Amino acid sequence: MANLTKSKKVEISKKVQEDLIKNDVIFITFDGLNFGQLQQLRDKLKEYKSSFKIMRNSVLFYASKDGGMIKDDKRPDFFKGPTAAILLSDPDEISNVSKLLVDFSKSNPSLRIKGGFMSKDVITADVVKQISRVGSKKDVMAKLAGSLYASLSNIRNVIEAPIRDLAYVVDALKDQKK
Repeated sequence: MANLTKSKKVEISKKVQEDLIKNDVIFITFDGLNFGQLQQLRDKLKEYKSSFKIMRNSVLFYASKDGGMIKDDKRPDFFKGPTAAILLSDPDEISNVSKLLVDFSKSNPSLRIKGGFMSKDVITADVVKQISRVGSKKDVMAKLAGSLYASLSNIRNVIEAPIRDLAYVVDALKDQKK
């Protein structure tokens, strides 16, 4: 990208802007990872319908500013140093991708999570790490459904208790009269 004309840079920025608007994005730094490690990460990301793209910070900054994700002229810290963007085409996979990146960074300390955009809002590296601990949308929905079912079952038991107890008393009185 060193010898690109201004019009070509604007064209690339527009394409990146479209990608940032359509997808959730997590930014990482990959300084110190070799080609094999990067390829291993790319392969794992494909399982979650995500892609790995190395981009210039200036292109990312102007694309995100023009896309409305960044409101002021102050460049966020995650646009400093070598930056790669993980583009998530399926927003339901953000927790799985976050978990993958956190786990990958444990075995490869050169990879650091910088932050990103979720639903066009800026998120920090700490938020990405918290998302990795939450679980997938399907897991959270299953836990919620289980909790709701248990609550409804408890409510039903409480409502039925007086009628059931009355039936036991009447049955006991009937047996006592015989």
